[in-house]
Amino acid sequence: MNQLSKDIRTYTFPEFEGNNLSFSLRRLEDLYRMKHGESDIPHRHDYYTIIFFEKGAGTHIVDFTEYPIEDHSIYFIVPGQMHQVIPTSEPKGWTMKFTDEFLISNSISDKLINGIYLFNEFGQSPPLSINEIQMPVYLNIISQIEFFSNSLESYTQEAIGALMKLFFIQSNNHCSVYKNNNPQLQETTNQLLHSFKQLLNKHYASMHLVSDYANKLNVTADYLNKTVKSITGKSAKDHIQTKIIIEAKRSLLFSEISSKELAYELGFEESAHFNNFFKKITGQTPSEFRVLARQS
Repeated sequence: MNQLSKDIRTYTFPEFEGNNLSFSLRRLEDLYRMKHGESDIPHRHDYYTIIFFEKGAGTHIVDFTEYPIEDHSIYFIVPGQMHQVIPTSEPKGWTMKFTDEFLISNSISDKLINGIYLFNEFGQSPPLSINEIQMPVYLNIISQIEFFSNSLESYTQEAIGALMKLFFIQSNNHCSVYKNNNPQLQETTNQLLHSFKQLLNKHYASMHLVSDYANKLNVTADYLNKTVKSITGKSAKDHIQTKIIIEAKRSLLFSEISSKELAYELGFEESAHFNNFFKKITGQTPSEFRVLARQS
């Protein structure tokens, strides 16, 4: 639906890997040397990506938010997220890529893969920082994944799937913003947030009100706002606005769509309403953002 899908490069899994495991593990050093140290262009994938920096420096841009690349950090990128890695020196670490089919075939549950603070479909996607005590656990898991990835033995995919499940469990347990003592982090509220995020990804262009999502989730708008804010620090309204702005920025930067056409695609009846909304949130008109973003 979004014009951006026709303009920004979206990589598919087979473009990188020649196997049928729907999983790939590659060293960051090898990728860096293959590209002769050059930065990525802004792009997205139709698969999940984990970037594990054992050592690194530079910038990682995820949906227009810049994060410094630091040692002992992990980035979790979902299908469709725009990102760009800009290293300033040769990194050390790994990138893991896998598809929905990999998750399904290895019985990796939604509860793990959609951990609230790991794979963020929109908004902030900060890295997970790993301390010195936790690092050996991660390195051991990755070492085993690397071993089985290069193995010709039977049940290779099953072994990798089991190890990836351990990786997700470890990440959930040590996520820096995960609060085990927070009474709001219960299964029911987790599921409500997950369902809200799924709906928002599908309907952001046609449903702009919290009440639209609350009705589909069979809760009140006030309850949805408070629940989402108690877990993420941002209200449901904030998440809706953030999603619309991110999609608008993607289209403005990577396509030649007019503001009027974009307003229509994003569900605004009048282009003036969209322009006012965009400027209120970003401090710029859509045209100003496009010009300045392309100059940077």
